[in-house]
Amino acid sequence: MQNAENKEDIIVSKPVLEVFAIASEYCLFIDKMANYEQVEAFSFLQKILSALYLKGCLFPTIEVEDDTANERFVTEEEYETLRLKLSQYMGDKDYYSTVDLSQENIDSTPVTLSELLSDIYLDLKDFLLLYAKDQQSAKENAIASCHYYFMTNWGMKITLILPYLHHLLFAPTTDEDD
Repeated sequence: MQNAENKEDIIVSKPVLEVFAIASEYCLFIDKMANYEQVEAFSFLQKILSALYLKGCLFPTIEVEDDTANERFVTEEEYETLRLKLSQYMGDKDYYSTVDLSQENIDSTPVTLSELLSDIYLDLKDFLLLYAKDQQSAKENAIASCHYYFMTNWGMKITLILPYLHHLLFAPTTDEDD
């Protein structure tokens, strides 16, 4: 069992604060992505998602004393509004196929970039809002949830997005595409 001093150290540890900072930047960017040209947005996403994945791998585990302080904040309606806004922004670049190794069936599966980005946003925004509360139990739950969702959700989704972003940014184009 972790002692209180150790938990306080974890709550304000460098890995937690780095994920908090990068997650804040990601959520702010997603909220305002329509203000950017697609190539600029894709380039930024490639960099920030790579940083999020790396920092997610270094994220600490924490034992939660009071799980009643755990909350989710982003509503289904807010999620769906964001997903639709991102889908419109992506246009024909929204849909692609990938192999999701977290599923039993490893055949190529159609996915949408807008949904994957929205799923990551949901987990990170909930982490940010819960961690921002002025209660140790809320911060513990935020850290535990963020770590759990990295392992089960947003970490894998980043690995599905990065190859596609790489393709969008660096694939050779034909004269017709220019």
